Formats: sequence, C-alpha cells, structure tokens
Amino acid sequence: MMRRNFEYSTVDLSGFGTGFRFQTVAMRSQSDTYFSLITSPFFALLYMAIMEYSGRTDLNTHAVIAPMLMTLWTAALSFSGEMISENRENGRLELLLAAPASFPMLVFGRLCACMLLSLPSFGMSYMTAGLVFDYWMPIHHPGVFVGALVLTALATAAAATALASAFVLTLGARIVQNTLSFPVYLLGGIIVPVSMFPGWLEAISRLVYLSWSADLLRASTTPEPVANAVMGFSMLSLLGLSALAFGLLSIVWFLRRAKELGTLSKE
Repeated sequence: MMRRNFEYSTVDLSGFGTGFRFQTVAMRSQSDTYFSLITSPFFALLYMAIMEYSGRTDLNTHAVIAPMLMTLWTAALSFSGEMISENRENGRLELLLAAPASFPMLVFGRLCACMLLSLPSFGMSYMTAGLVFDYWMPIHHPGVFVGALVLTALATAAAATALASAFVLTLGARIVQNTLSFPVYLLGGIIVPVSMFPGWLEAISRLVYLSWSADLLRASTTPEPVANAVMGFSMLSLLGLSALAFGLLSIVWFLRRAKELGTLSKE
C-alpha cells in the first residue's frame, strides 16, 4: 500500500499558509527583521545626490526605485539563509521535516511574508527623496506600479526559495549571501537599465527577473503609455514561476542529499 510522504510533499498549500502566518507573527517581535530596511533611505540619499549634482534629474526615478528593489533582494538573501541556519542550529529542522505540512511550501510561505518589507522600504525611499531633495516621484500608471510590485515580491520569494534549497545542503549559507548581492544588482538593471548594456550582457540580464521589474516600475512613473507592459508582466511571471518550481523541487532533492550526507543537523 502506498503511503504519502509528507516530508517531500511540494503541493500541500497548508504549508504555505502556516509559513506565512508564522512569519508575520514572528516579524512583530524580532527587531533584526527590519535591519534590511536601514539601507533603503541611505541608498536613496546616495543615488539622489548623484542624480541631482550630476544634472541628471531625469533619472531621479531610478534613485527612488532602486533602494526598494535592493532591500527586497537583501531581505531575500538574509531570510532564505538565516531560516535554514537557525532551524538547523536549534535542532528544529528535523521536527519541521517530520510535520505533516509541506516543508518546501512552508519555506515559500515564510519568504512571501518577509516580502511585506517592500512596502515600508518604498515608503522610506520615497519620503527620503521628497523631504531631502523635494522630489516626489509621480506614479502615472498606479495599476502597472502595484502589479509590478506585487509580482516582484512574489518572484523574489520564489528566487529566495531556490536559494534556500542550497542552504539545506551547505553549512556555509552566509558565504553565498555575501556573494550574490551586488552582482544581482548589476545584472538586474536596478540603477542602469539593461537596455544600455552590451548586447551579450543584456541577453544574460534578461534572465534576471529584476530587470523586468525595474523596467515596469520606472515606466509606470512616466505619463506615456507603458510600452511592452504585457511582455514585461509575462516575463516577470514566467521567471518567478520557474524559480519557484526549481526551488520546490530542488529542496526535495537537497533534503534527500542532506540526509545521505548527515548534514541536516549542525555538527
């Protein structure tokens, strides 16, 4: 008789809801949750100063949007590694795997809750530009802006889930965290649009979901109709779903591998 293996289930949506609820409650009492927000106003100050004093005020929208995207990615790197490391160090990882809820969906649900940080990060960047430089970024296409922001948060959680799968196997999560920050900022076109890159580099950058996010968010601030909005949303959704599928399936594989190597618990 076949018996359902809860440990490796990737489609149990109850795991997502459990993870989301747990993380939203946990973030209320953990002050270090908000450390990634500290950089948002400082990056906004830096980029706004560069744009203002170089005479490129036409690029002020870049300076407001970039810190928000950077905060999202920084939070994703931090949470995806720390939740695995902490559970391993505290001996909770084996208990979570033995629970009836899907562990991969539990991870994804927690990471989606972490992406709620996108709202205060944008507010801090927006207010910094407005109060210090008197630049209040207009949003001419709020539907595009909100849609791009929501999809970006989900895609970031999906990418973080894929990273978390590798952290299950390795004990050196922080090394990966410190390596994948600025290269992704560059390839994602967060400050410099990827359309300005050399052809070969632009092709690579288009595989990074942030490049589509940045284009949509910046386009929503201009009065002209958003060109290629359908393409942007489609690619952002496709890359996000691909990252999620890879993350959910690879967590299953890495769990099996970690058991074989005996690395579920911290040595």
